[in-house]
Order: sequence, then structure tokens, then C-alpha cells
Amino acid sequence: MRAAKLGRWLLGLGVLAAGLLGTAQARTVKIISADRLELRKLTGDLLPDGTHAPDQEIVVISGEKVELHIDDDVILATRVEYNRTRRTLTIIGAGEYDTVQNGSSEVLKGSGLVVDLGSEALTGEDVLISDSQLEILGEAVSRVPGQLTASNSYFTACAKCGRTPNDYAFRAKNVRLYPGDRLVAYDATLLLADVPVLFLPVVVLPLQDPDRQPKFNFGQSAVDGFTVQADLPFVIGSSTLGTTLLRFYQNRSPFLGFGVDLKSYSPWPGVDRLNLYALASPRPLTTTTNSDGTTTTASGYEINLNFAVRGNLNYSPALTGIDYNFSAVRTDIGRADNDPARGVTDVRGTATADFPDYSVALNYADRYGPDPTVALPNVLARPEVVFDPKPYRLGNFSADFKVTVGNYTAASNPLSRSAQAQGPNFSTLRLEENHVLGFSAKPWQGAAFTLSNTFTGRYYLTGARVVNLNVTANLTQTFSAGNSVALNYVYTRQEGTSPFAFDAVYIRPPSSTLSAAVNVTPTPGFSLSASQGYDFFQPDSAQPAANFGVQLQRDPVSASINLAPNFFTGNLETANLNAVVGQNRSFVLGLTAGYTLLGGPGIASLSADAIGGPRTNTFGVTLNYDLKQQLLSSVNLRAAAVATRDTVLNPVSLTANETIVLQTPTQTPTLSGQATLTTGSLQFKVMNALTLVPAGNPLSDQITFSVGSVAGAALNWSVGYGGLYDISRLGWTKPVVTANITATRQGQQLRAQASLNVPGLDQSITELGSASIAGNYDLGRAFISGGAYYTRTRSATGTATQSVTDTLTFQPLTVTVALGNGPKPGAYISGTLRSALTWQDGVLQAPGRIEPILLFTVDRCCWAFQVEINPVDQRYRIGLSLPGGGTQPAFDVTSSGVSVPLLNPGTMGY
Repeated sequence: MRAAKLGRWLLGLGVLAAGLLGTAQARTVKIISADRLELRKLTGDLLPDGTHAPDQEIVVISGEKVELHIDDDVILATRVEYNRTRRTLTIIGAGEYDTVQNGSSEVLKGSGLVVDLGSEALTGEDVLISDSQLEILGEAVSRVPGQLTASNSYFTACAKCGRTPNDYAFRAKNVRLYPGDRLVAYDATLLLADVPVLFLPVVVLPLQDPDRQPKFNFGQSAVDGFTVQADLPFVIGSSTLGTTLLRFYQNRSPFLGFGVDLKSYSPWPGVDRLNLYALASPRPLTTTTNSDGTTTTASGYEINLNFAVRGNLNYSPALTGIDYNFSAVRTDIGRADNDPARGVTDVRGTATADFPDYSVALNYADRYGPDPTVALPNVLARPEVVFDPKPYRLGNFSADFKVTVGNYTAASNPLSRSAQAQGPNFSTLRLEENHVLGFSAKPWQGAAFTLSNTFTGRYYLTGARVVNLNVTANLTQTFSAGNSVALNYVYTRQEGTSPFAFDAVYIRPPSSTLSAAVNVTPTPGFSLSASQGYDFFQPDSAQPAANFGVQLQRDPVSASINLAPNFFTGNLETANLNAVVGQNRSFVLGLTAGYTLLGGPGIASLSADAIGGPRTNTFGVTLNYDLKQQLLSSVNLRAAAVATRDTVLNPVSLTANETIVLQTPTQTPTLSGQATLTTGSLQFKVMNALTLVPAGNPLSDQITFSVGSVAGAALNWSVGYGGLYDISRLGWTKPVVTANITATRQGQQLRAQASLNVPGLDQSITELGSASIAGNYDLGRAFISGGAYYTRTRSATGTATQSVTDTLTFQPLTVTVALGNGPKPGAYISGTLRSALTWQDGVLQAPGRIEPILLFTVDRCCWAFQVEINPVDQRYRIGLSLPGGGTQPAFDVTSSGVSVPLLNPGTMGY
């Protein structure tokens, strides 16, 4: 009873709140849960001039748990006051405000938080701000869209690590947080274990995703000299993310390039998405020799532009407003000077509106730049208007019209002499009218009549026209299920030549075809069909063939015969036979055969399958007979068997399939197939592919045997023997013994493989051909991963006197040991072994060295410290990793000297 009463109360709250809070401009406020709702009216204060301030209406929302949703933001509290006059929400007592900006979520906890629904601003005192990387505690906090400001603040990235005191933190007089982009703190003090150690006038922490981190690239080349590329992210408001692009080339003229890469989500009313990529880059240095012997060096800018915007404009007569999209694309960078697309900007735009009785579309496609000298790849519409009325229906009649008018420029139709005379491209106005007229009726019982007219007409300002007409009529009389007579008439006509290639219609002769079809089912399971057509525009020699069909579907027999005789030419064009006797029985016979006028008789297949009692044991044979050559072309034997006793503990199954291709004038005899015997967890396989001629084919004939575990087991293994086989000498020429094993557990896997070359007809030695071991193994506090691969090759395989090449590769082999006794280790030691060693006839080739690398990493959750030791390359490096900043080299010792990148940013590359 109490639950029902509470449910009705909450429903009332939702309805009342919708009326009270719906005035807050465009922001939508929903009450998800609350216990009580009160409406109060406060008399305005007395002003110095003797008048009263406007009265204020207050809505008090309270309960054990109050949850409000403001669009995507969430408020959690026990009491919230909504001032309808000022359009503000005030959290009374402790509360929480969860907000999402620029894809980054922040949680603000405090008391007395005030949210302005009109400006989306927020203010509060003693507020804790928390996001995925930082926690900020500020005495006074305010927020406007895209920015949070906190005064006298304490912030750290170590708050979620669970240690006291924090490893490092900052106190700052003023902090500005740009969600999803960066934090800027002024007059800051660095704290180590909460002890002040360093004063910093400004601290900037990047908070972007890795692909939005600042990127710097420094280079040096003989052509461009010193080069710099810098990508600097920025944020505008709460909906726009961008990157400033800066390029510097010492030897180019001009030497400085600039651009922007920007994405904006709903920046203004009517705009849903806006993307802009623009880069003006100095042209590469290229020197051209003129006819008079002087030289010219290219200068100026190359432009890359990709601009796209889409949205919806409010227009009340249209059902859903006006949908639009617009794009402009130009790509110069990387194109040759003689590229016809260089300096060209392609523009595309579309606007569509749907009205109750019709829809309208305006399309625009153009290019700006040098005049084209070759055929355009795209159609230019300057512009195109589409008027599409809604389909019209009156009883059994329907009509659908569409009219398109446009001014087009496109590639010329090679079949139009007038268009080709104007060059590779042609321009003119075109009117296109499309309509589909339809009529359907049932003139008497069992009869159905349909009539349709489909027309497309294109009319060009030059006087050319293209017409495509299709008229169909159909009358079908159905007497009963499977018994019917149908008359069908189809008239098609195409005429005219388009000046454009994109809408060219390749003319076909007109057609006026009358056809009749009869379907008869004398008894259930037996049916007959016949059809014949006649084209009044074609001579008898081009008339279509008739079609006759007989179908029999009575258990256990299924058969069909289809014939296509041409009574006008006296030829049988096609014939097909399919028959199955004994379906769903223990013995099944099948027969298929075919004939075509051009190819003659095809392959006739006779199959027989014997099926055991449980329908899991089968034996079958298929004979394929070449009717044209009157020869048996191939034989297929197949078998499958499953033991019916002890199928759970000791399942046994056998499958086999073998195909014998016999000698014919057009094919070489072969024997190919495979057999698999599975017993319990073991599986035996044999595979063969042999050429049945006296000499065989030693380069491709194969026979292999293998035994192993069933696929899918945690421990999967197999051992095999075989390879190339010479049937003339009845032996393997170069046999190989192979072994594979894969052991898998949760989080662990080990894979090993080896192949052993053993003596054969053309191979006299025994040697290891290849071996590998790879995987990963988790020991709890230690982890091993990587792989080692060995191969041996000979210049002439199988003899011990030829050149031998051995290769051993580590890819890489890594051992990591965790230090510390806590649930999450605080430090790791990693040893990595990388190498690619090659021996030629036993002599190690250069560089021929193993490269061990030792890494010591300290992971403190909110920062990490790493030492790298590479004794082979004589490199010793210290790196520091902070949230949002990636790993920065702090100290680097190499054979060329010592550097401190943190103190010399010019040596850093990202």
C-alpha cells in the first residue's frame, strides 16, 4: 500500500516538476527520485527607492535521496531549491553535481552549490572537483561552460592511489580547469609528501587523450634544412576541440606554415556538427629550368582544406525543418605541379525539406580552380532542384511523379558527336521527369489484373532527349492451389542520346513481348508448368525459347525435369534433370544431368548413399560421367561412422573422403582426399594428393600422416610425417617429421613447434629444419613472454655438401619480475633480449650480437620512474612519466655524450 502511494506521489512530482522546471530555457530538468515537493512564494525585498523587488517563486525538492537530471548532468543531494524567478538550482547541505564537458566527466562535491540553468554557470564554496585524473579542493569554485575556476586550491593526481600523504600535490592561488583539455594553475607551490619544496608561477597539466596531446617533431634534411612540426591542442567553450598546426622549414620560401584541425559539436543553433582541417604549408624547394636557360625556384603555399558542416534549420512549414550539409575539399600537398587536381577545391552541398504533400531537395556541386583539361571524375550540379510529390492514390489507381531540374557540367558522352566536339566536358541544362503509374483490379473471382507504366524522360537545352519507357500488363487466373493461367505483356522502348557520360543510356532495340504461362497440379506432389513468349519486334530467329517443367515431390521420391525448346529455330536450348530416390530412407540414390545448346551434354552424376540406423553411419559413392566424351570422368567415395556404445567416455568416429579423377582427353588422372579417425581425445589423420600417371608429379604429389589431440583441448598437440611423394619410386623424396604443442591456461599460453628433415629418396641427411617456442607465462610475481625462432636452409636441400644458413631470432624475449609484497607491485625489473643471429656455414655473420636491455620501473600510480640499461649500444636512460604527459626522457647517456632532455626541449621528439 505504501509503495503504491509512493509511486503515485512520485508520478505527481514528475508531472508538477515538468511544469515548474520547463521554463529554464532549453535545458531539460527531470526529477528521477524525491520524497517531497513544496512550492513557496517569497515577497521581494524593500529597495532603497521604496519599491519592492519582484516576488520569487521557490520549489523545494527534498528527500532521503534526491536525484535530478539536467540534460546529461546529474545532481545528487537531500535538498534542492529551484528559484523559478532567477532560474537557479541551489543544493542545500552536502550534495554532488556530475557534469560532462568535451567528453570528460567531472564530479563536484560540496555544500551550497548554485547552478544557473540559463547560463549553465555554477558557484560554490569548499568544493571537491574530481575527474578521471585529478582531484581539486577549492575554497571557492565557479563554472562557466568549458571552464572551472577554483581559488586557494589544493590539487593532486595521487588522490585515487590510496596513500597518505600524497606523493606530490600542488597548492595554488588560482586554478582554471578546461575539462578534457588542460589545467592551468597560477602562483603554485609543489608539495612532496605535503611538504612545500618549490614555488612555480604557472603550472600547466595536459588532460587530453593521447591523440590530443601536444606533439613536436624536429628534423634536419639537406633540402629543407632545420624543420619543426608542432600540433598544439586547444578548446573553445564546451563543444569545440581543436589543434593549432605550425610548420617551420628553414630553406623554404616562405618558411612558416600554419593551420587548424577543429571539431565542433552543436556550436550554434541549427548546426549539429562542424569539422575544419586547413593547412597552408610552404611549397617544397623545386627548381625549374626555363627555355632561356634561367632557373625558377617554386615558392608560395600549398593548401589542404577539408571543411564539412551539417545540421537542421527550423522552418515551421516543413515537417522536420530543413536538413542540410555542406563540404569543401582541396588537397595540394603531395601533388605534382601538373596534377589536374592541384589547386582545385571541390564543393558539395545539399538541403532537403519534407512537407505534407511533397519534398524538395536543393543540391549543389562545383569546383573552383583552374579550368579542367581532362574529363571530370564527378558531376557538377550548379545547382540541381528535385521536386518529389507524395504518391497519389485513387481507388485502384496510383501515381508517383518526380521532377529534377539542373545545370550540369560533366564528362562528355563518347557516343554524342556534338558533345565530343566541345571537348572532354560538356555543360547544359537538363530537365528530368520520372513517373510510375499503376492500376490493379480483380475483375472476377480468382482473377488478378495489374497495369503499370514506368517512364523516365531527360530533356536537354541543346535539344537532345533520352526516353526510357516500360509498360507492363498482367492477367492471372487462379483456379485452385497450384493451378493457374497467366498472360503477361511487356513493352520497352529507349531512344535518344545524352550529351553526358554519367546518364548515358546504351540503346537497346524496342521490345513488345506477349507471354503466357500455365501451371497445373493434377495431384498433390505432382505439378506441370509451361510458358512461351513472343516478341513482335524480333524475327523468328531471335524469339525466346519455351519452358516446360515437371516436378514430383512424393516421399521418398523427389524429381524435376526442365526443358527449354525453341520452336521457332527447332533447337533445344537447355535441359536439366534432378532426381532423388529414397530421401529420409536408409538408402538414397541421386541423379543429375544437364544439356546446353552451346556446350552440349554436361556431366551426369549418379550417387548412392547408404545410411545406418542412427543416421550417423553413412557410406556413399558418386560417379561422374562425361556425356559428351562418353567417359567416366571421376569417382567420389565418402564414409562416416560413429560408435554407438560408450559414446561419452570413449567416443569413436571416422570420416573419409576420396576423389578419383580418371584419365580423359582433357584431364590428368589424380587421387586426392583425407581420412580422420577420432577415438577419445586422440585424432589420426591421413591426407593425399597424387597424380596417377607412371611418372607422377614429384614436385606437387604429397602424402602425410599425423596423430594428435582433438582441437579445442587445453593441451593440444600433434605429430606428423610426410611430404612430397614420388609414386614412380614409391617413396617420399624429402620427408619431414613435424611436431606441435600448445598449452593454454587462463592468462598463460605456451606454443612449441619443430620440423625434422629425415632421409628420403632425394634427401640423405637428418637435421633440424625449424623450431620455435613462444608464449607467455604468468607466475604471479613474475611474467615471461616472447618467442625464439630457428630455421635452417640449404642452397640444395637434402645434401650435406651445400651451403647452410642458420637463423636464430628472438622476438623479443622478456622476463618481468614484480617487487614488493602489496596487492599491486610498486616496482618491476624487466629483462629484454632482442637478436637476429645468422650463421653461414657455421660462421656468425655481422652484426651477430645479442642485445640485452634491462629496465627498472617504479610505479607509484600517479607517476612512474624508469631506468633503461643497454650495454651493447652503450645507452643509459632515465625517464619520468606523469598523468597526461606520457613518458619523458629526463637523463640520457649514449656513446656520443650526455644530454638532459627535460632541460633542453629542443632535443625532444614526439
